[in-house]
Amino acid sequence: MPSLLWPLSFLSGFPTRTIRLSFQWTVWLSLSCLVALLSGCGKSDTTNPSDAGADAKLPLAVPTETDPQAPSSLTPLPPTSGQPAQGPDAAVGGQAMSSPQADVPAHNVPAQAPAMLPLAEPESVIDAPDSKRRQLRADLSPQELRDFLADADRTMQAIANGTAGIQDPKEAFAEMQRISKLKLEASRRLRNMPAADAEARRDGARGELQSLSHLAALGDLKAALELEKLAEANLESDDPRLVTDSRLVLIGFAIESLQNGAEDAPKRMVQLVHDLANSPASSEIPAMMVMGQARQTLTQFGHDAEAKAIRGTIIDLYADSTDPQIAKMAAQLAGSVQFDEIDRLLRLAIEGGSVDPTDWKAAAEALINESPDLQTVQYLAGAALQFEGLGHQELAEATYRELSDRFPDANSATGQEALIALDARKSRLDAIGQPFAPDLKAVDGSALSLADYRGKIVLMPLWATGFPESLQLIPHLQQLVDQDPDKLAIVGVNLDPTGAPVDEFVRHNQFTFPNLRAESSNTAEVANEVAAKLGMVSMPFLVVLDQEGRIASIDYTIGQLQKTLDRLQQ
Repeated sequence: MPSLLWPLSFLSGFPTRTIRLSFQWTVWLSLSCLVALLSGCGKSDTTNPSDAGADAKLPLAVPTETDPQAPSSLTPLPPTSGQPAQGPDAAVGGQAMSSPQADVPAHNVPAQAPAMLPLAEPESVIDAPDSKRRQLRADLSPQELRDFLADADRTMQAIANGTAGIQDPKEAFAEMQRISKLKLEASRRLRNMPAADAEARRDGARGELQSLSHLAALGDLKAALELEKLAEANLESDDPRLVTDSRLVLIGFAIESLQNGAEDAPKRMVQLVHDLANSPASSEIPAMMVMGQARQTLTQFGHDAEAKAIRGTIIDLYADSTDPQIAKMAAQLAGSVQFDEIDRLLRLAIEGGSVDPTDWKAAAEALINESPDLQTVQYLAGAALQFEGLGHQELAEATYRELSDRFPDANSATGQEALIALDARKSRLDAIGQPFAPDLKAVDGSALSLADYRGKIVLMPLWATGFPESLQLIPHLQQLVDQDPDKLAIVGVNLDPTGAPVDEFVRHNQFTFPNLRAESSNTAEVANEVAAKLGMVSMPFLVVLDQEGRIASIDYTIGQLQKTLDRLQQ
């Protein structure tokens, strides 16, 4: 299915931006980033709730049909001077590309790599003079151990943000493991040190929880088992902050248990959230985020009663916050009873089930009646695209009718958003059957004419270097062409703005097919004429030209494309 990105920069003169079509926040929490939210990976001095909410801004998403991910062979260009080498996904996870996150504020990290663990002295190495095997000195004082933990957090944050000078993902992964183990040793030593005061020992206890979380997220099964046991034991601690942190970790384990089919997981999640709500630190951003993740997971797995209970907790704790950012985030994390129902129907359709258009229309109307806001419009527009991609035209048409009938005011934000979706839909329908012969050159400036491909079916992906989703179908298109090169061809269309290193990107990734260059503008009334004419509002976006050069179909998935090819090759 298409990645539900709304690249309005291609359709209007608005500043470049990306809106992810979803009604609610989706919290992507691994055990590692869970504790990083608490205080690890660089301690934050943030005390203003609004600032904390901004730093905790999460990506939006709705369930999509499984489609192959962007190929690892497609890689971003090396950074230019002064830029971070890679983002956290590429540095630690080894992913080839990551989606742009323009709305997510950058972490406040030094431009240059920090000193790597200055207290790991060379004279204490074991077996070999290898800096990667340095050990903590045995005579470190409590304050030196605390300083070490802070240095370790800053170093890991720099590695994750690509500012530590490590460009090899394997090297970054190994360094994160090494630092996490040293942090674990330092934390345990500090926690148990007789000379340390109570505050220092509390820092050690929290550092131990964080370190095990880092290691668990890096694939250390033993650390994961230790982490769960430690979090359970910490519930008896007299340190309320440690107890809260441990509950957050245990909620993460309960979420994983639910996903693995544990029958007692829903009840466990509700109890943990209830206990968390009654703790002194329940008002903090991480607690709210984890509650939201728990509610969403319960909803996804059909545990509506438990999800409703956690939703009520979120609303009771945060909805009336004096900080508007927290109140807004609470509304998004709490979701909506009506949204849960319509999202259940959407997931049913995506999974191949039958959805009655009458039931869908009733659910859409109920959602609009409850929340006639911009997020509802965006969600419904995204659902309509999902239905188009699945071939459920009746459901798609019903959704577009609701958008047209319920949001008619073109001067309102909701009306404008609905109008964009409706206009794009009309453009896609109008394009079918029309010849496509834009006056464009190739990305290297040479001449490139689609007339040269008459007699072949042309597969035309529209793509941009900043949107990895736009490239994820390309390996599969290439496989189809390789199987039948006399009948099929690929001609891409690049949509990057003027000045983007598109030709270099193509050469760097060794594209084997030609690409037209349709430059986008941030100042023109219509940012990209080609994309607007085709009604492009999602990625991947594939235009299929028949043997006569006419637009035969606009497809989002390989499944759709195969049906189109079967029809054209009859």
